[in-house]
Amino acid sequence: METDAPWSLTDAWDWMEECARSADAVRGTGSWVPPVAEELVPAARASPLSQWYPFTSHNILRFVDGPAFWMNGVQDVNELAGSISFDAGERKGRPTFRVWSGLLFRKPDPVLVLATPNAVEAVDALVGLSPAHGAESAP
Repeated sequence: METDAPWSLTDAWDWMEECARSADAVRGTGSWVPPVAEELVPAARASPLSQWYPFTSHNILRFVDGPAFWMNGVQDVNELAGSISFDAGERKGRPTFRVWSGLLFRKPDPVLVLATPNAVEAVDALVGLSPAHGAESAP
């Protein structure tokens, strides 16, 4: 994709799925971040979350209402006040998806809503939070 070309919602989701496949291939099963991004991203894309631009921050799937704020020409975006993190808790632990209400790494601290081994269940929980929490402006 050209650097100055507009970043469409479809482009963002296609890129996120490609990144998930690549990240999972590199991680393997011995990492504290299990290879489950490839499971989570398609589940989110098949849900109403597909109306948001996805991005990851470390091992957290997050959403904004426009192209990512770090892209050329993007001024203001609003972030969905909820996200899904994924990890194994410990080396060789069981993969877990955690649904958070609120914005991670910001005050007030987000609230853990659900921890589940099922990506679709995690996505459904975040979708259920979306109407209640909406979006917040990026700082």
